[in-house]
Amino acid sequence: MPQIINTNIASIMARRNLDTSQAAQDQALQRLSSGLRINSARDDAAGLAISSRLDAQIRGTSVAIRNANDGISLAQTAEGALGSISSNLQRIRDLALQSANGSNTSIDREALNAEVKQLVTEIQNVAEKTNFNGKKLLDGTFAGSIFQTGANLGDTIGVSITKATTDSLGSAIEAGISSNRIAAAALTAGDLVINGVAVGASSGVDDSFSTGSQAQSAIAKAAAVNKVSEQTGVVAKVDGTSVAGNTYATSTDNQGKGISINGVSISVSTDAALSTEANLLNVAAAINEKSGQTGVVASFDGNATTGITLTASDGRNIVLADGTVNTSAIGLGAAGTFIGTYSLISQDGKDITLDTTTGAIDNAGFEVGSYSGVNSGVAGDNVTNAALATGDLVINGVAVGPTQASFDTSSIVDSSFSAIAKAAAINLVSGQTGVTAKANTTFVISGAITAGTAQSGGVEINGVSINVSYGATSSVSDIQNLVVNAINNASGQTGVRAEAFGANQFRLVAEDGRNIRVGAVTNITNAGFTATTTTYSSVSLFAGDKVELSTNTGQIGRAGFQIGTFGGGQDGQLLKNLDITTVAGANKAIQSVDNALEQISKQQADLGAIQNRFQSAISNLTINSENLSAANSRIKDADFAAETAELSRAQVLQQAGISILAQANARPQQVLSLLQ
Repeated sequence: MPQIINTNIASIMARRNLDTSQAAQDQALQRLSSGLRINSARDDAAGLAISSRLDAQIRGTSVAIRNANDGISLAQTAEGALGSISSNLQRIRDLALQSANGSNTSIDREALNAEVKQLVTEIQNVAEKTNFNGKKLLDGTFAGSIFQTGANLGDTIGVSITKATTDSLGSAIEAGISSNRIAAAALTAGDLVINGVAVGASSGVDDSFSTGSQAQSAIAKAAAVNKVSEQTGVVAKVDGTSVAGNTYATSTDNQGKGISINGVSISVSTDAALSTEANLLNVAAAINEKSGQTGVVASFDGNATTGITLTASDGRNIVLADGTVNTSAIGLGAAGTFIGTYSLISQDGKDITLDTTTGAIDNAGFEVGSYSGVNSGVAGDNVTNAALATGDLVINGVAVGPTQASFDTSSIVDSSFSAIAKAAAINLVSGQTGVTAKANTTFVISGAITAGTAQSGGVEINGVSINVSYGATSSVSDIQNLVVNAINNASGQTGVRAEAFGANQFRLVAEDGRNIRVGAVTNITNAGFTATTTTYSSVSLFAGDKVELSTNTGQIGRAGFQIGTFGGGQDGQLLKNLDITTVAGANKAIQSVDNALEQISKQQADLGAIQNRFQSAISNLTINSENLSAANSRIKDADFAAETAELSRAQVLQQAGISILAQANARPQQVLSLLQ
């Protein structure tokens, strides 16, 4: 082995090993002093990334636990206030029972009523002023509040607290009326009188969906009702429009035949070689392809006898027109304008009284009468195609004004006839009548779809052309699917969607109550369409009190209703209106307080359930936090037993390394002995 002095290999090797042991000692000291296995990314890059995510989860879980505890505190605050209201209600009930006793004089009842008024005022005060962290809880504004009860986005609990003011407690189920198939006529002022307030004329301006006869639509009529809702206390809500279908009647091929729905040309095809069901499916599919244009959807439930139903969910008029094929021959309803329905809803819990000053309440789709929470819905019948005239429908003594095409902007024809327009006319006077109107869904059930003939054509639904094609080998089910899909593809334009109806029909549905107009049907005679028909929806009336319907014109049928009083006052009155100065008033107050106590109890139960849910969330979060912390510890924390052993090893190696390095550095000195 050569003896050299310029390069001390032993020293280099000793120094390298000393550096290694020193690094190991430094790392052990760092881990022992910090308690962490990972002090920087170089220690464990992947572990650090995982640990960071776990840290975020753990910290987020801790915040979520605090949030859930806040939710419990909020619910407890609201529950306590409701308990105070309940105590006051119990006292009011005691006073009402005392006032109902025959031994009391009028002076006694006045004194009892004075205390009732003070208690009612205190209930209102509690409802208005109860808050948590500045947020009002019982005034009706605390709705849909979201609590973040998890570490991740979307881990939330929604909390809503119902209004507990004296203008919301006391009444039972709010009265509501659903119109019948309303007449294809616009409302005129007075056709519908709601709670003694005449609803003005329906206007097509209020219906932006129907492509025709807008003033006759459920949309326009509901708008007319809502324009007087402050006087009537009733608002109108538009239901959908539906056009019933017919038995599929064609046995020949109709390729590319056209119909029209809401002014849209729709090409439908039937195939004699296909089954009736398949042809109806194809017709519905073709219609649904244009549903985006027509607003009308076709549906077939597999019943070839009832054909295809057309529906406009927004209540627009459905204008169904024949083209090169009759709509009724391909499973659709007969050509015409179909008007949707709408509903009237009470805003103050009172019964809805409908009447008419024109005798044409049919134009509004209602019947004269009174409606309450017990009799919550009455649907008018779509029997005549006429706009409401003033006085045709009188609701609660208020004449509903005429329908106008401007009330229904969805229906393409006969907008003033539609359920939308008539609901609008009713709602124009809802402030006077206390009744609101809603256009119901318009339905058009198609005729029967037949198979066996190859057809390719179209149908126009609400002015939108919808094309359908099917071969001779297509089954009725195939055609049904094709028609439904075609109509639904155009529903954004027509406002009408389609759905299978029976084995060999489909149904057009306009959920907004617009008229469903099926226009020309071209070369798809087997698809269940009936050309050139307009189907009108019905109107629903809603109110919290009885509804009296009458007419000033004898044309109440235009609104789809009959003269009469629907519902009663047995459901109780609002707390703010309590008056126990008479025996009758005391009895009514007892019912009102019972209703209010039931409402309060329900809300307290809901709050109790919310508290339990928050507590359950806290328990789950606590367990999650524990498990996440354990997982993070296994990744991030130092093992002191292992690290102290490593430190001892490194210290011994350091001592030995220093000694060996000293000896290695001394080795070149030995070479000098050769020079002596």
